[in-house]
Amino acid sequence: MGLGDMMGKAAGALGGGDFDFGSKLGELGVEPSMLEGMDIGAAKSFIEEKGFDLSMLDNLGLNVEDLLAKFTGGGS
Repeated sequence: MGLGDMMGKAAGALGGGDFDFGSKLGELGVEPSMLEGMDIGAAKSFIEEKGFDLSMLDNLGLNVEDLLAKFTGGGS
């Protein structure tokens, strides 16, 4: 599943159609380039320290590791 598909799935699950993980990170002051080269665990910790609860994405059925891999450069 590609990043766009994951974003669409999250938006649909939230019912508003307006959830965008990249935009949410930007609101928290996290740019994707800041995550490049981080391992998944470090990226999760960094994002959670900024105030975003990643468990929400797990609860939506999204694979957080795959999603973060797109931002850290570890994904396809």
